[in-house]
Amino acid sequence: MRGAFAQVHQLARTRFSGIEVHGTPYPLPAWKRPIVTATQAIQMTALAFCMSGDYFFRQLDIQPPAWYMQNVMANRFGSAMGVWFVGNMLITNLQNTGAFEVYFDGKLIFSKLAEGRMPVVQELVGPMDAYFMATASGGGSPKAWDRGDKAVLSDTDGGKL
Repeated sequence: MRGAFAQVHQLARTRFSGIEVHGTPYPLPAWKRPIVTATQAIQMTALAFCMSGDYFFRQLDIQPPAWYMQNVMANRFGSAMGVWFVGNMLITNLQNTGAFEVYFDGKLIFSKLAEGRMPVVQELVGPMDAYFMATASGGGSPKAWDRGDKAVLSDTDGGKL
């Protein structure tokens, strides 16, 4: 989605010089937040277990299981990296909302959640053109966009726009 945001940002800034374009993360649904938090806790616990599980077994006065000795302890770094990559993949997928919402002048002009697809250029530029034409013909400045009008894009990348 970062690529889509970059393209829309470039389009808006090129077509309407002086316009402010802001990317914001789309809010995660409330039911997903505890799942993401639990997955992160499980990931960190598994990492600790990979790195020092034999210490935990010694403290509990338990013989480490054979699978731990053969797989985890024999290759701590590889096991930890596997936990790290798989955990991050799960967390990233859980945080993905699939949103790409475009607001202009406080109004929603395109919603990927509603449409189920990415916008085409005319769907984004059309409402902006209409706004600026109406402003220019209504006695406003022909370069109304130089006043600092804003376009806001909501994406799914957790604020990494």
